[in-house]
Amino acid sequence: MKESIFMPVMNENFEIHYWTKTYQSSKAGLKPDESAENYSEIEPLFRLHSHDATEFLIFLGGECEYICEGKTYNLIPGDVVFIPPYAIHKANVKDFETYERIVLNISEQLLADYLSVSPAMQESLNQHKATSSHIIHIHFDQLHEISSLLKDVSARKLKDKEHHTFAVQYLLFQAIQVILNPSSSVPASKDNSENDQRLLTIINYIETNLTNPDLNLDNVSNHFHLNKYYFSHYFKNNMKVSFYRYVLIKRLAIAVTMIKQNNISIEEIAKICGFQDYSSFYRLFKKEYNISPKNLQKINNNN
Repeated sequence: MKESIFMPVMNENFEIHYWTKTYQSSKAGLKPDESAENYSEIEPLFRLHSHDATEFLIFLGGECEYICEGKTYNLIPGDVVFIPPYAIHKANVKDFETYERIVLNISEQLLADYLSVSPAMQESLNQHKATSSHIIHIHFDQLHEISSLLKDVSARKLKDKEHHTFAVQYLLFQAIQVILNPSSSVPASKDNSENDQRLLTIINYIETNLTNPDLNLDNVSNHFHLNKYYFSHYFKNNMKVSFYRYVLIKRLAIAVTMIKQNNISIEEIAKICGFQDYSSFYRLFKKEYNISPKNLQKINNNN
């Protein structure tokens, strides 16, 4: 089994997966059973993966340990997990019989449109990013309101297959507005481990230098004056993914986004994203996504 996977949200402004005991908009809340026909669709959701969109996971019930960018959270009902684009994350569900949640993936462009008309939402989002916390804990009344709004959005999408109408977009805007409203939240649940400032510094350094071809294990460990083998173990132990895989998936995720934008050649994209040469980029891309960069570009252009 691969350590992680990138799951791009293709040609959609948003996707919503509503899963409770009384209402399901998809099969994405089922236990990943290898004998099931849709195993290949469900299984990646419960191992380390990333998206090219912002994700909000609204946890409604059950037992779930959530891992996001090296931090681990034991979720309680009312927790909203905020997952930025390309963040590596996964849910460890302890009991699928009681597991209830709503997952909302929203494109960067649509979220930017929403934030542009609500400075308060933008400020709230900036505060959450500044604290490096991925958890917002919502009051019960607001949780019920969010749940109802997203259920309405999900039902309309399933019924009409036309989810770009003003009414649906406005309902979605209202739900996100409630989530990011400071008056809706209470002190968030804490992660299991102490806030590791060194790890945050390392992650920030990687993000800043992600497209630098010289970003490798030797150079990063030297930069932080750490033994290479100690650093490699430390990184994987905390991030739940190896340093090499982490950098590779981040770079490939940027490449996917740039391919979808279709503004420059794929060869130039490979160079911009930090790959030494096009042949290695092509091989790694196809191995990861089971499709070549050019074929992905063709599919995206046709859609």
